[in-house]
Amino acid sequence: MKKILFIITILFSMQTEAADLIEVFRQALTSDPTFQQAISQRLSTREGVPINLAGLLPTISAGLAAPNYNKFASSGPASGNVSGTQRGYDLNLNLTQTVFDFGKFAGLASARALAKGADATLSAATQNLMIRVAQAYFNVLKDQDNLVYIRSTRTAYAKQLNQITQQYRVGLKTITDVYTARASYETSVANYIAADAQLATDKENLRAITGELYPSLARLRDDFPLVTPEPADINEWVTLAGKQNWSVKSSQYQAESNRDIIKQQFAGHLPSVNVQAGYQNDYFAASGNTIFQTNGSSQTHTSTASVNFNFPILAGGLVVAQTDQAKYNYQVALQQLEFQLRSTLTQTRQSYLNVVAGISKIAADKQSITSNISSLEGMQAGYRVGTEILVNVLNQQENVFEAEQQYAADRYAYVNNLLALKQAAGTLNEDDLAAINRWLSNDAKMYGQIIDNEEYQPPKKMKRHKN
Repeated sequence: MKKILFIITILFSMQTEAADLIEVFRQALTSDPTFQQAISQRLSTREGVPINLAGLLPTISAGLAAPNYNKFASSGPASGNVSGTQRGYDLNLNLTQTVFDFGKFAGLASARALAKGADATLSAATQNLMIRVAQAYFNVLKDQDNLVYIRSTRTAYAKQLNQITQQYRVGLKTITDVYTARASYETSVANYIAADAQLATDKENLRAITGELYPSLARLRDDFPLVTPEPADINEWVTLAGKQNWSVKSSQYQAESNRDIIKQQFAGHLPSVNVQAGYQNDYFAASGNTIFQTNGSSQTHTSTASVNFNFPILAGGLVVAQTDQAKYNYQVALQQLEFQLRSTLTQTRQSYLNVVAGISKIAADKQSITSNISSLEGMQAGYRVGTEILVNVLNQQENVFEAEQQYAADRYAYVNNLLALKQAAGTLNEDDLAAINRWLSNDAKMYGQIIDNEEYQPPKKMKRHKN
């Protein structure tokens, strides 16, 4: 029966295609609300350029007074019988062109800086999406690893509890040994429930980004390469981050835009010049049967052109206050830029050091697992011959579990730190995700579904030994 279940599980797994990192990321590109918001925000901000440019381009308007028709008739002893009709229309065409308006030119410059900042912000949002997807993806894998380790530990504790219970029944073990083994088993059961809940939570976190729940994910190979940062100089990475980080660039463009706003507000003190031209066509026609009524039609064409010079004198202190406000906002933008730059440089240094340290940690974790397993096997042998106590054996089993957990956590932390370093330097792109995607195992669809060939059996209830 166990072999049949094992084969069925394998066949089912083979039919389920495991999603890899690139597939998940590309799904997130079209589904993540935060990224879609960044796209729309960029498009909205870039519209500020044509909006401000419109103030410097010609403005043309046309007007037509609706053709009017008037018919009249009257009679009296003085005027006699009077009747007639009148009709006409009024057509006008106006053009206005700005010649000089410093505020409008400064506003256009500010809008262009914001547009560049929006492009930088979207690039930063794209890299941030890569980081969020990778973190959510590897959190699920880490949870799966932990679940495998906890399940194996639970099975080991269950077997141990059953064995000690049987030995207690025949008088070979004390009740204290049984209670000690049961306490470890119950703890492993609680840990398994918590780990299973954490796995479900992190799967939902990934679905919040992609809008899709993945039955299985390609796992990170045990032999994936541990590469050191290139160039292998932390100062070069820091310099690169200061020049290329997209969040820093976005803050720089924001500060540049605020500087141009100062000029735009100060322009309230400066004169402006524009040219206006107009054309008007009036048509009038009348007919009637009285000597006072002039029959016939007339048409008048009028063309005008003027240069308007406007010099502001006093606005109640409004221009001064708005200019001062723009200066303060510029200082705020400069401080935000400085904060962003310092944070980026700090993140770069930390990520670089974490990547380098992560390589050593993973190697040490592997050795720790080997050492703890060897120590556990020795304690188990000593316990069987009576030279080791049960508590020490259980504690060492817990040490093995913690070493395995630490190994899983450090592996995924290394990959995340490698991506974070590239993000800080502004060089992270889909090619980097594709490179990491090649570190994933194609047989990940079977991972976490099959632990071993033996079914888990909970320990049986204990029956007291009768002397």
